[in-house]
Amino acid sequence: MPKQEFPFPMPDGWFCVLRSHELKNGEVKSVKFCENDIAAFRTESGKIGVLDAYCGYSGINLALSGKVEGETLSCPKQGIKWDISGSCAEIASDSSVPESAKDIKIFSYPVVDVNGFIWAWHHLNKEAPQWEVPLIEGFNGDDEKWGKVHHYDYNINTVLQEIAENDVDQAHFPKVHGSPSLPETEAITEGIYKKTIAETLMDPNNDSVSEEYKVENHDMFTTTFTRESWGLGTVGLKMVNLPPSGGEFIMVNASCPVDNSHSILRWSMRVSKDIEDELGMAIIDGIANGVLDDMPIWDNKSYVSDPILCDGDGPINKFRKWVSQFYSVPLQN
Repeated sequence: MPKQEFPFPMPDGWFCVLRSHELKNGEVKSVKFCENDIAAFRTESGKIGVLDAYCGYSGINLALSGKVEGETLSCPKQGIKWDISGSCAEIASDSSVPESAKDIKIFSYPVVDVNGFIWAWHHLNKEAPQWEVPLIEGFNGDDEKWGKVHHYDYNINTVLQEIAENDVDQAHFPKVHGSPSLPETEAITEGIYKKTIAETLMDPNNDSVSEEYKVENHDMFTTTFTRESWGLGTVGLKMVNLPPSGGEFIMVNASCPVDNSHSILRWSMRVSKDIEDELGMAIIDGIANGVLDDMPIWDNKSYVSDPILCDGDGPINKFRKWVSQFYSVPLQN
């Protein structure tokens, strides 16, 4: 059969635009976000604006040609300055732009800066945010317990639903990654929130771990693996009871839909300091490399709308029912 493209529009939710440290005061960056060109900028005082990229008066791409001036993003050709709300804050005194231009508004995405990421709210019909981005332990200045943060970014040739569906496809873990499956021992679904808990046997030197990070004198161990999701854009992962002293691993997966066939995953991972110098880097490196096994599959995958499932495939249909709430029907003009 011919390849079937993913049939749904851009999802609703909070999605990652950039890492917080990637946007400095006085800087503007061009980002492709949910099929739109956007201008992400940080004012001189540190406030963040995320606007549709094109100047509402001239059509100039402000992400490429604009300049941060004070608390505004300035369009260089006409001297119009836009604030973080997308309103015209000022028109240069020597500009020929009429005063009526002050009534023009550029669409401004709701934005928050938490967990080390800048998140923008996308809704197909531009409705207001329906939930908040959660503060995830270990990524908001609460560093006393935790070691170094490790960053990994992935450009993936598929959509977020297909990527997230991977997590509930239990049968693929041993076949694709050579690792144990993660059968759910507990699952909670409350609206946009989903939490799963699994116990699994882990090999600290599995095939995904680079040789330089493999550890000596460590047997396989059992850990509790908790995954929390808030929509399709925010996922928090935690592992506990890691040897030798009951250490912990934490991770944030901050996702961005680029268009209907490309996504960006930004992962931040760290372990507790008590295992940082021994087992910690093997765990981080193994997880970071594991996704590389999935990428060739995603690059060439066709969407199957009604899969025939067998024992061990995991709750894929249950997941699809949960995720369906994040797609809006476009408004008719």
